[in-house]
Amino acid sequence: MEKVDQVDAHDNIVATITRKQAHNEELLHRGIIVLVFNPEGELFVQKRSAHKSTFPSLLEGSLSGHVKAGETYEQAALRELREELGIITTPAKLKFITRFGLHEGCERMLAGLYALRDYRGEPTLDKEEVESGQWIAIEALEKEMKKEPSKFSPVFLKAYSEFKDHCNRTKDYIEA
Repeated sequence: MEKVDQVDAHDNIVATITRKQAHNEELLHRGIIVLVFNPEGELFVQKRSAHKSTFPSLLEGSLSGHVKAGETYEQAALRELREELGIITTPAKLKFITRFGLHEGCERMLAGLYALRDYRGEPTLDKEEVESGQWIAIEALEKEMKKEPSKFSPVFLKAYSEFKDHCNRTKDYIEA
């Protein structure tokens, strides 16, 4: 059973609990979201597996996951990149964007948002986690999110909004 740290609103650890308990009791815990961009500035967007307990079959950013008990946000981001997408990178290439709170469905978390820019290659998908994935231009993504927001996980919609808020102009960040 996967263990996570329950935290307070200031991100102080108050207990170690199971992920299932965190969801069942809607307890505040830590998560991460990583947005992976290729050199053309396209974002890798995944379709979550139909077998996921939260937001099955919805589109979301490159990946999201839980921070395991005793793990840092950065360690979790690097681990999830490797596990879900087969991407091995270094902390120096991973850019911390912000940390924000969210409460969507049974997910009540403090989420660390990261970006990986200029990734060259094709992700290797963990089929238990990810049904499919594709690179998409930011303009096309934003048009689709506006047209059919119900196709996207609410976690990704919030994360993308935070990304835009913290990177004055998304295009400038991608091309920098």
